[in-house]
Amino acid sequence: MHEDRVVFEKKDDVSFILSDAQEKAFNAIKGNEEKFDVTLLHGITASGKTEIYMKLIEDYLKDGQQVLFFLPEIALTTQLVQRLTAYFGNQISVFHSKYTNNERIEVWNNVLQKSEKAKVVIGVRSALFLPFSNLGLIIIDEEHEQTFKQQDPAPRYHARDAAIVLAKQHDAKVLLGSATPSLESYYNVATGKYGLVELKERYGNVVLPEIELVDIKDKYFRKR
Repeated sequence: MHEDRVVFEKKDDVSFILSDAQEKAFNAIKGNEEKFDVTLLHGITASGKTEIYMKLIEDYLKDGQQVLFFLPEIALTTQLVQRLTAYFGNQISVFHSKYTNNERIEVWNNVLQKSEKAKVVIGVRSALFLPFSNLGLIIIDEEHEQTFKQQDPAPRYHARDAAIVLAKQHDAKVLLGSATPSLESYYNVATGKYGLVELKERYGNVVLPEIELVDIKDKYFRKR
């Protein structure tokens, strides 16, 4: 009997409750889905965007749809994978270049067969080319990151923009998340092409750090 090379265990004691601000943002995103194919979630650092992502994923899984979760770098996947797999268990597949060819082929086949083990795919830009057939939602975290842009080798493409085209083909929705959204995404919001949801307070009402501007040139001149 064939056994998967990568198996994620679900933890029974993992749960979370959205704060009032998160709940409001979540409901706004669901409301925007009726009017926009793409929504920009502008959430400040430590505002709890990940919990909103998880709640959205849960909704789409209940409808039997696949979810693609984009991250800009492999280094950012570890902590997020741990959080998602603790909650969703072996419904998660991960796809990036640090996996062996056999592991990536396994993920490819699971996606192709609409396996229970690939309901949610977490990946970097190359995950764009997996054979989805029932894609309902694409989440692009840190959407402003330049690493979504494939420069070399060819083919050259921007995974964020290509994902929006892919979603259109599947009649899926896209959520762009960032604490510092790109100018092009803000422009698309301003022109009414994308929806906008803002999350302006930190999770648990943690106070934002005080920012002090320092003139380094002056301090250096005064030997301070």
